[in-house]
Amino acid sequence: MTIQTLDKTITISEQQFLLPGYYTWKEFEIIETLTADAAGLRITYLDGYIEFMTLGEQHENIKKIIAILIEAYLFEKGINFIPVGSATRRAKEKSVSFEPDESYYIGEKKANPDLAIEINITSGSIDKL
Repeated sequence: MTIQTLDKTITISEQQFLLPGYYTWKEFEIIETLTADAAGLRITYLDGYIEFMTLGEQHENIKKIIAILIEAYLFEKGINFIPVGSATRRAKEKSVSFEPDESYYIGEKKANPDLAIEINITSGSIDKL
């Protein structure tokens, strides 16, 4: 049996693209469905604007370090929490759909996490905060 290895791999940096124009919730859902199988692609919808983002290594490193620090603090203080990662958050009535980088319920599970972390390294993206 022969194993083939890659001679050289390239780490792709984070990229963001704001789709020009204004989109309804229904149009967003169609676009979201069409891009559902695209690995590593995040799509955000806020007040009619759609943003696509790929995540780079620097983004993932920062996200992980922040998560480790938050979880170490919560453990140290004896605070009960439930980590829920980047589970998609949607609210049609508020015209928003996004995936936080990390999120947590403090205490017990509720309708929405108590803490959501979003890492944004570059400027020019839609204001998600």
